Parts: sequence; structure tokens; C-alpha cells
Amino acid sequence: MQLFELVSPKLFRPLAGPNRAYYAELLLLLWEECRHTADYSLSRAEAVSRAEDYFAAVAKPLALDADGAGDEDEQPTRDPHLLALGFLLRLRRTGWLEEQPGSYEEEPTLAFVPEVTPLLEALEEILNPRVVTYTGKLYKAWQLLRGIGEEKSPYENVLHEVASDLEALNRSLRALNASIGHYIDRLTRNRTPQEVLELFDQYEEKVVAAAYHRFKTSDNLFNYRAYLEEGLDECENKYLPQLALDYARVERCAPGEAAPRVRALIQKQRDALEEMSGLIRQIDDSHIRYRKRAVQRAQFLLLSDRSAQGSVTALLRRYAEEIKTPDQLFEPDDGPVAKRLHLYPVQVFGAKPLYPPAAPRGEAPLAPVRQAALDPEQLKKEQKLLLDYARMAVTEENVELLARQALAARPRVTASTLAAEYPDDFARVIGLHTYSQSPRRDYDIALTGEWVERGGFRFEEFVLTPRREDGNDGRTE
Repeated sequence: MQLFELVSPKLFRPLAGPNRAYYAELLLLLWEECRHTADYSLSRAEAVSRAEDYFAAVAKPLALDADGAGDEDEQPTRDPHLLALGFLLRLRRTGWLEEQPGSYEEEPTLAFVPEVTPLLEALEEILNPRVVTYTGKLYKAWQLLRGIGEEKSPYENVLHEVASDLEALNRSLRALNASIGHYIDRLTRNRTPQEVLELFDQYEEKVVAAAYHRFKTSDNLFNYRAYLEEGLDECENKYLPQLALDYARVERCAPGEAAPRVRALIQKQRDALEEMSGLIRQIDDSHIRYRKRAVQRAQFLLLSDRSAQGSVTALLRRYAEEIKTPDQLFEPDDGPVAKRLHLYPVQVFGAKPLYPPAAPRGEAPLAPVRQAALDPEQLKKEQKLLLDYARMAVTEENVELLARQALAARPRVTASTLAAEYPDDFARVIGLHTYSQSPRRDYDIALTGEWVERGGFRFEEFVLTPRREDGNDGRTE
């Protein structure tokens, strides 16, 4: 079925004509009034009144678009009533609105055609994108797979739900990865250096903190992937008959066709987890690349005096600071002038400037390389430094080790006490809070609401206790 068999062939004409901006704003204004009604409608008088208020606020002479009807080729006018009637009439003729006749006690109404409501939702989403936080989706999938053996409808209530969550999560991650570059470009284009640096707070708030920080910490895929894959393995090896029966019931297919389809769906979830890992790596690279590019753009503007000579000087200074090896001369330039001058640096500098001059070869043979014996004391110091670094690293294993040591001879201890007992392990003390949601932990923490200061750092006090095994916290195995 083709698109224009469902909607009017003239549907997009208002959004492509000279008055497209006013039609778009009027559509979204009316949609805000109609989106919560039972049939996407409002009274004709109310629609005209809303349109009149809009054109009165515009306060500009406008000429109605001509679409061949013969009655819209008029001179520009400022009259809000005439503009409201003309614009609403054109929206009816092009298939956005339809008039519904009123009854004896009710006046006629204007309603949005149901087929165009997804387009209006998409326009609203472009103007006001939702902030996606990804919170709890992986934890929810893990919990569902854990309880699949007790579920009476394992396909409908577990596997299908997990598939939907992973698909939605990957779709959101793809949108985030694609939007980082566009967001940074919009953030820094035609801005002063001070504005570029100040607007970094918005990027941190809307992209990093809101959408990505939680997914890289408490909801990290690394914490759940092994458990999710184990649950999918159990679905295929242990619960496949129950899943196939439920699949045949829900999807209304033959029982012999259900098992292969369930296996294909399980494999699709494994592929989704692999795709998620790749998306996370790409988002990390995009975040670093575009953040660095914005800083370079601000630096370029700060160092340039807006003259041609100053711009060239700043550009050469940037290349001199960043190009360290000959291989970098052949890499594409993604700096502040990349959109205007698509050059390889080698075309500007040539291929030889960074090569060191070759020393003339003498007649004497080369002397053998002399290697001094390693100092045992220095070797021990270096090894001790490496061991201390490994012990102090804030990893899940090191944090678990600290928790076991702290709770070995007592049932509970506060974070401030641990900071005093382990003054050199302050990072691991704070790491107890970082890994407090890990499903593999052997401890629990409880925030007290009080703030303390230790070692020059101020943090919220918490109490460390052994992990409960009664299953009340929802995360015990």
C-alpha cells in the first residue's frame, strides 16, 4: 500500500510553500489543543479563535498560498480573521484537518485526520526531543529472565518484553550516537569563545549527565551482560518447550513452527547485546572526538584576531602543536576549517618537514650497544609501585576486598571510620558506594543523610553492613 493512498496527495504542500513556517507553527499550536481529546478535535469557533490569536501575535502582512482553487490569490493582509480562515481552509483542503458537522445542540468541529497524527508527533519530537536516561532497562531484563521458570506465560511476559526493551535501548543509543555531533555543531556554530565554553554545561546536562553517565555507571552493560547471556542460554536449553507453547498460543502459529522462531528470537537478543557493546564504543569515540573539536574551535577563535593573517597564524600554530609524526600528515583534517578547506595537511606542509635529517655515515663500524645491569633496589621499587597501583585501583574486586577486611571483625562500620582507618585507600572507600548496586557484591550500604569531610573531601556518610541474604532488596542471587 502506498503512502498517498492513505493521506491526501496535497498533504505536504503547506509545509513546502512560502508560508511553511507559519503553517508548521499553526499545526503544532492546534495539535497541542487537540492531542488529548477523544477524537483529536476542537470546535470550529475555538480553532478560528486560536488561529486569530496566532496571526495577531505574528503581526506581519501575509499572502495566502495559491493551490489552484481560484480563491486564494489575494494580496497580503494583516487581518488576523482573514488569515485564520484562509490558513484553516487550506489545511482542510490538503488533508490535515476535516470538518465534522455538529448536531442540533453542538456546533461543528475541526479534527485532525487520524493518519497524520504520527507526523505531528514527529514534528513535536524534533522541536522538543525527549531526554532518554536508559535507567533500569538492563536490570529489568535481568530480573525477568531470572524468574522465567515461575512465569505461566514465559514468551508473552518475559522473552517478548526483554526483546522490546533491548530493541528500544539500542534504538535510543543509535539516536544518541547520531545526535552528539549535530548537538556539538549547533552548540558552537556562530558563537564566541566564551559562549562555547559556557554552553558546555548544557551539553553535560542534556547529553552526558542525563542520558549517558548512568548508563556507564550503575546501569553499565558490563555488570549485566554475563547474566543476560546465561538467562538466554537457559531459555534455549531448559525452557524452550514452554516458550514454544506460549509462542504458538500468542502468535497463533503451528506448534512445529514455534520452536525455530523462538530460537531465532533468542539469537536476536544475543545479537542485540553485541550491537549494544559496539554502540557504546562508538558513543565513547564520538563524545571524545566532538568534545575535542569544540574546544579546538574555541581555542582557534581565541587565538585569532579575525584578520586573514591572524587566522593563518592560528591555523599553523594548531598544526604545529598537534602533528607529531609523519603519519599524521596523511590523516584527514577535522579541525575548525574542515568544512571550508577540505585538505590533507600533507598538501600544505609537504611530506618531508617532520622527518629528521639523516646523519652522514662514517667509515668506522657501528659500536655495539651497551646495556647496563639492572639495579636490584630500583627494580624492587618499581615492582612495589606497580603492586601498590594494582591494589589501590578502584575495581570491583578491590572494593570487595576492602569490604571483607572492614567487616571481618565487626557487623557494621561507617565510611568516615574507614577513611580514618585507611587514609591511603580513600578512593576505594568511595568505591564502596560506586559498586553498591552490583549484583555480585557481598555488602550493603545505607545513607545516613549526614555530610562529613575527610582528607579534604566532603561526602555523604553511609554505613557498611554485610549483604542480606533474605532477598528483600531485589538484587540478591
